[in-house]
Amino acid sequence: MSDWPAGEHLASVYDAIYRVVGEGAPRVTRDAFVVRLHEAARRFGALALEMRGNDRPRPDELVSSLLAAALDADASGAMALYALSMVIGPRLLVTLRDYDAAESDPGRRALLAHGSDVVVAEVLAVGASVAGADGIEDPAWSVTARSLVERLEAAGFAESLGQRA
Repeated sequence: MSDWPAGEHLASVYDAIYRVVGEGAPRVTRDAFVVRLHEAARRFGALALEMRGNDRPRPDELVSSLLAAALDADASGAMALYALSMVIGPRLLVTLRDYDAAESDPGRRALLAHGSDVVVAEVLAVGASVAGADGIEDPAWSVTARSLVERLEAAGFAESLGQRA
């Protein structure tokens, strides 16, 4: 992918999600969330393989640290699911859209569309996995959730995960 900066960037984001969520899932205490995180890791790992080809990009440091912080902040896994579906997912979709708008190669556009489909499917799957779960009453939880958003905003990623030219 070294000849396609967008592919390198996306591979690093997908790989970060795959690694951190996959490694963190066994520590989560809610069984349904363990399963959801494992399944998300598998799907993002498949995307990373698809995008990187023979290259091994470094996992995106900001995405990695954000997901690790979410896993550390809440043993149930709810914060990690929130980070994936509500903080990273929407920004990743905007990044995919922006890359698609600038791409003319049909094969690359197909990879971008597939990535978008997976992100949307994962956001929906997270919603299904938390449906009916008890609400979280801890005020510190919402402070932590907001801090994840603020970390991305402070890094310049209020709406997307950026682009690489």
